[in-house]
Amino acid sequence: MQTELQTLLRAIKQFLIYSLAASVAIGMLCLDVTLTGNQFGEYSGVQITQELMLLSVIILFSILAVKRPEIRQSSILIAGFFGCMFIRELDSFFDLISHGFWIYPALAITAVCLIMVSFNIRQTLKQLAEYTRSPSYGFMIAGLVCILVFSRLFGMKYIWYGLDPEHSKYLLYHIKSAVEEGTELFGYSLCFISAFYYRSEIGKK
Repeated sequence: MQTELQTLLRAIKQFLIYSLAASVAIGMLCLDVTLTGNQFGEYSGVQITQELMLLSVIILFSILAVKRPEIRQSSILIAGFFGCMFIRELDSFFDLISHGFWIYPALAITAVCLIMVSFNIRQTLKQLAEYTRSPSYGFMIAGLVCILVFSRLFGMKYIWYGLDPEHSKYLLYHIKSAVEEGTELFGYSLCFISAFYYRSEIGKK
């Protein structure tokens, strides 16, 4: 009885935590609308929160790579993947150097991470496969789908401009931006929580 109750309480706790992720996304959108009107630029609360969550995921997996040799290769690859996403989010700053310059540091991170794990490919694949069996993996995938797929498709101009051709495209553009950025932030929240839970799982082993 005690075990079943603990399991149910843990499930309720998870529901509340992931509900908080959704609330954070909407809360930051409301904050930006209140403070900046309808601007979701590089210095908006939504964008900064996205970058902080990305950075947190990178740090969590980097710590695992250093402290846990049994998952070092997979953690390096995951940290590197999110490192590339972090650089992509900062593309406007890299554009000050040259348009599209972000691709070069992203490629450098990719190359370094691939070289670091290339000395034991079999072990790397084994660790990645083991990670997919983690309970937190499903939420990581859900977060990435929100960021890389759903937000892009849901934010297509074709959808929003086609809703009301007579309406102001300026207004529809900002609605589209809010939906896209809010969905991305929700995805980043899921990835952050997933990474945090995964670190806790590993710490118990």
